Amino acid sequence: MKGVDELVSHLDASKPVYIQAHDFPDHDAVASAFGLMHLLESRGVESSLCYGGTIQSESLSEAIKLLEIPIYSTRLLAFDDDAQLILVDGFIGNRNMTGLPGTVVAVIDHHKPPEEPDCAYHDIRPDYGSCSTIFYEYFRDADVPMKKSVATMLLMGLMMDTAFMTRGVAPVDLEAFSTLYFQGDWETGSRLLKNSLSISDLGLFREAINSCEVADDFAFIMLEQECTSEAMALVADFFLGLRELHFVCVVEPDRDEYRISVRSEDSARPSDVVLRRALKGLGSGGGHVHMGGGSIPRDLFPGEQGLRKRFLQAMGKE
Repeated sequence: MKGVDELVSHLDASKPVYIQAHDFPDHDAVASAFGLMHLLESRGVESSLCYGGTIQSESLSEAIKLLEIPIYSTRLLAFDDDAQLILVDGFIGNRNMTGLPGTVVAVIDHHKPPEEPDCAYHDIRPDYGSCSTIFYEYFRDADVPMKKSVATMLLMGLMMDTAFMTRGVAPVDLEAFSTLYFQGDWETGSRLLKNSLSISDLGLFREAINSCEVADDFAFIMLEQECTSEAMALVADFFLGLRELHFVCVVEPDRDEYRISVRSEDSARPSDVVLRRALKGLGSGGGHVHMGGGSIPRDLFPGEQGLRKRFLQAMGKE
């Protein structure tokens, strides 16, 4: 049975262990790394938490500080070739997962990867609403006491990835929510998540409304200004809240690439499937039925109308 004890059996106690979240991590990725760190600690295994890129979410930065989560950018850490890497909330080869020296020993995720991970241990559960839920089960099944800070962060990861339990929720997510709600500080977690925008973000929504192109129930929004992944996701969720829309694509420029956030309310048009079709030969992407994300290098970007047409074709509308 998958769990912390099987994972530990694949680790070498004489070598350093790093738990790696995906680049520009979100609440679910940090929560998963934090939870796993405490699980390994309960088995006598010390580990370090890291991520590529930067923390772009103000609410996540506040949560990391408030809950004293020891997670650092990979730029601040030294990795040897004997490092043991455990990837959480991401998979090997993903453009959103910085390659590091050492060996990937394990992958634990709730996104379906393009192919089965080539590592000693992997636990992929695409039917789960969040990666945090997987680690809730690890705690439950191993009967490991959970600190209030860990329960709070796992609750935040679960709520963020399921849009406050309204998207892609499995029965085990409901169980996790019920338990974490009472074990953690739900008031603090909810406050941090609900106050994730600032007045400075209002211009972004104004731009999104002005640039929105609608075809039937599909909205394509091309942004000109850079924004955080969190803000872009909230823009996508805002448009999906309009009753006439059932599929939304938001695109924004980010240094040397264009980032894409997708939302779907139509099970016949899964976000991850449509995204991969639209980006085939251009970039990479993935996700779930209801939400997904991807990117395209600037030199391969087909232009606003070119990308919009690709999404329409991927949905069978052209």
